[in-house]
Amino acid sequence: MRTCILRNLLRISRESLGGNRNTRLLTYSQLRLTRRFSNNKPDRKPGDDENASKGDDDNLATAINKKYKAFHDEDADVILDVSEELQKISLEDISAQQQVHDPYVDINFTHGATGVYDIEELVALLERDKAQNVFVASVPKEYAYVDYIVMVTGRSQKHMHALATFVRKVYKLKRHPTDLIPKIEGENSKDWIALDLGNIALHIFSLSAREHYDLETLWTVGTQYDDKSNESQELNIMDKYNAFLADLQPADNVR
Repeated sequence: MRTCILRNLLRISRESLGGNRNTRLLTYSQLRLTRRFSNNKPDRKPGDDENASKGDDDNLATAINKKYKAFHDEDADVILDVSEELQKISLEDISAQQQVHDPYVDINFTHGATGVYDIEELVALLERDKAQNVFVASVPKEYAYVDYIVMVTGRSQKHMHALATFVRKVYKLKRHPTDLIPKIEGENSKDWIALDLGNIALHIFSLSAREHYDLETLWTVGTQYDDKSNESQELNIMDKYNAFLADLQPADNVR
């Protein structure tokens, strides 16, 4: 197609020059090809662009609503500054301190029938404070000592002292003005603490001391059947015999 156009232009130029063969005319022609792109959509009419953009906006809003949640002020977390946060923590600590456990809750502060403590009350109090292996024995009247003897084991020296102190504090709250306040015997001992509560003798042992002294056997079967009591008597006899032998002098050789 380009060749035909060039030939026609040359022919027209030669005819216009009237046969001047000595003149040679060189003509350049630049042709530009244009391409037209098209789609399958029908031609738009005036106003279609506005409707199309509106439809696209609606589709975009619908897609966003499906993927994201709308933000509302009431759903947002409140972020406090440093001073407000410290004040909040201080208020929480104060509330926690106010909820202090009352160690005397559910305790009967009425004076007992047979003494400041009735035996059932004392046993319940000791078990409440985690005393171990509670032992109770009735003491014969002819001993004129106490009505009951109670033995318990403490988990540690601190626990032993806490048991004795708490029993004494409750005693002071239950007693009449004429009742004597008991003294904690062996208060600094690691093995044996005792309190005379008037009608009850309380002994608090460590585990090793309780096994060593074995007072349960002494108060249940009596001294005649207590191995440790009989053992001590035998030792006393042997000590006396050894002392007697030590005083003897060897006799002179007799021929």
